[in-house]
Amino acid sequence: MARFAAMLILLLVLPISSCGSFFVGFVSNPGGNMTISGSVTGVSFAVFQSMGTSVPFTAVTFASSGTAVTINFCGNQGSLFPINQFVRANFTTGVSCSTLIAVSVSA
Repeated sequence: MARFAAMLILLLVLPISSCGSFFVGFVSNPGGNMTISGSVTGVSFAVFQSMGTSVPFTAVTFASSGTAVTINFCGNQGSLFPINQFVRANFTTGVSCSTLIAVSVSA
């Protein structure tokens, strides 16, 4: 069974790996409210294709205390996350992307 699961994941990842970049992730507890804060070090917009449906998202990388975390927010949210600024984001986790509740930028 584990071998079948590994082959299935490999077959799903291989077609998108030639696109230049890709993200593979999961949310273990979708629907929970969370907060993240840190200096924004990267913002990129992409579209994830899932079973014939396009899911646009903005990948935002936050750096804090020497670690970096990337969160995928639903839709085109890039204007809310200025690079090299300290940002606090409240959001609801989802399966393919997280929904923003509030964003605050510290000057």
